[in-house]
Amino acid sequence: MEQMKMNPSTLSVLLLLAGPLGADPEWHVEYPDSFCVVEGSTATIPCSFTHPKVHEKTGAVVDLVERVVWCPNHKICHGTTPNVYDSSSVRADSRFLYLGDRVGNCTLKIIKTVKRDAETYRFRFETNGGGFAGKKGVRVNVTNGEDVKVRSSVTDNVVKEGGQVTLTCTSACSFHELDVHWYRNGHALSETGPSLHLSHLTNDETGNYTCSLDSSGQKTSAPWSLVVLVDEGKPESGSNQSESVWLLSVSVVSVLLAVFLLLLAGLVFAKRRHAQKKASEVIQKQEVDRKQEAVGASEEVSYATVHFKCNTSRSAPGPEHEIVYSEVAR
Repeated sequence: MEQMKMNPSTLSVLLLLAGPLGADPEWHVEYPDSFCVVEGSTATIPCSFTHPKVHEKTGAVVDLVERVVWCPNHKICHGTTPNVYDSSSVRADSRFLYLGDRVGNCTLKIIKTVKRDAETYRFRFETNGGGFAGKKGVRVNVTNGEDVKVRSSVTDNVVKEGGQVTLTCTSACSFHELDVHWYRNGHALSETGPSLHLSHLTNDETGNYTCSLDSSGQKTSAPWSLVVLVDEGKPESGSNQSESVWLLSVSVVSVLLAVFLLLLAGLVFAKRRHAQKKASEVIQKQEVDRKQEAVGASEEVSYATVHFKCNTSRSAPGPEHEIVYSEVAR
């Protein structure tokens, strides 16, 4: 190694290795020492970084992160070092997604890992006051995932209805936010993540549970069987409960329909009664009118008879009247 000289190139190397103007403890990158992923899975490497607000030596305000970089197998990730992510250029590998920001989060996500991803990765950030790299790095190990298993929070596979159980997907790796997919009887569940928490269990959740470390299901665990016992003191759940709800709904609809039909029948009956009453009133009125007409006709006949008799008695005097009249005349 050349003798150390305080020339510009030597100073530049010192800054790259140790951070701005010496190892200021406020310049820091934190990630795990090693990280295990299963081939074909998607994993997230947690990472955080800090820097001082004001440079300790120069007094300059450090308020802008200008560049962030992730690179494999390099001490300081400076310059044109091959990288898997560089915020100042196009990503070198689309399977590496930067989930962090330029404030303090430097999390990296690796999608569908392959064997060649087994490297030591380092993170570097550059500010308006200098750059810093986490020299320790994080070693990523890639395994074949043949020992993926489902572990349970309960020792027995039988759980009473209403109980709870937590299933955990495990392998030789210690998972860090792996994209774990869960299945029941071969059907995908909506829940994802290393743990599956099942609470308020019903009989419908009885079945074989498996976990997979990728969406294709190639790295799938052996099934873990769960049996949920129905509590006889409670109404049956699941399909029986659904059937009961259906029967109740049918009963309610039937009652409402019967009430409607009764109301409709009552309305029709009332209309018929009203029509019959009107018809009866009309018939009664007609009978009254006929009786009145008959009485009127009878009165006219009687009057005519009486009038005829009076006229007859006056116009036809008897012999006795003529005799009296003759005697007086003499």
